[in-house]
Amino acid sequence: MKKKFVVAALAAVLVMGGCGKEASPSQDSQLFEETGDAPQEEADSSETGDKAENEDNTEANTETETEETSDEYAAYAEDYTKTIKSEIAEITTGSGSLTNELASVNELYDKYDELRMNAPDQTAMNIVCQWGTVVWQEEVKSLLERIEESDPENYKEILTEYENWESYVPDMADKMSYEYVDGSIYPTIRSYNTAMRYKNEAYGLASVLSEFTGEVTFTIPESSYVGYYGDYAGDNYLIINEGMESGSYSILVHFDDSKELMGWGSTYEYPDGTEVILFNSDDETVKATIETSALGADFYVSETDGSVVEPEMVYSFTFKY
Repeated sequence: MKKKFVVAALAAVLVMGGCGKEASPSQDSQLFEETGDAPQEEADSSETGDKAENEDNTEANTETETEETSDEYAAYAEDYTKTIKSEIAEITTGSGSLTNELASVNELYDKYDELRMNAPDQTAMNIVCQWGTVVWQEEVKSLLERIEESDPENYKEILTEYENWESYVPDMADKMSYEYVDGSIYPTIRSYNTAMRYKNEAYGLASVLSEFTGEVTFTIPESSYVGYYGDYAGDNYLIINEGMESGSYSILVHFDDSKELMGWGSTYEYPDGTEVILFNSDDETVKATIETSALGADFYVSETDGSVVEPEMVYSFTFKY
């Protein structure tokens, strides 16, 4: 049986940056003024000794500051892996339905995301942001185990597809974090995008499991437009991220020929109730309409200068991750 998972939006992330070492006093600075009474050799010796002492003091101060910084952030380095495993196990055994289970896992994610929100600065945020990713990774592992129990005959194929997908998660998270790649916030953004890929996968796996268990009341929670659409193993994809302003979206469209469009969009509702995203490229050369679903996205070109996309063309990106 061939199953293609339909999925709806921090792997531990290393903290970027570190404490810089203070510069030593200039080697050309004159610490002591020479006099005619002192032999030249003695003056030079005194100057050299004082410089060495000053450098030693600088290094000692730097080491102290580094230790204080390490102590300051030690509180954010606690390992919650075992706790999260236990909490996921408790949720899966006590929820009563997959719908309730996913709702509870979302609440658990929010609990660990509060660690990030309450962190005093970006460095601390970059340390604790990983635990939201672990929450959804553990939920995915639990769902896979139950799928194996429910349908061992088809589990191998499902697992193979999952492992192939998982190998591309870091790449998808990198691509979705493109706007922040040079910023101190990048580890947190990348971790969030990683977590959301596992969350979407959990929704898809829960849907598969509900078919095996006959849970007809299962419903996938409503999802947003945000996500990675297209071929995660290829070079043809559409990325939708939340914009800086409420109701806006940051959008990147990448095509097989290595051409791409960056732009922004906002939602628009037709009289029949159909909601779409109206896209405008940053260079104002392309306007398009984006229609999305769990099965993918269609990019309809309404205006273009022809340099990247053709007029009145539809570019489809299959599946949402």
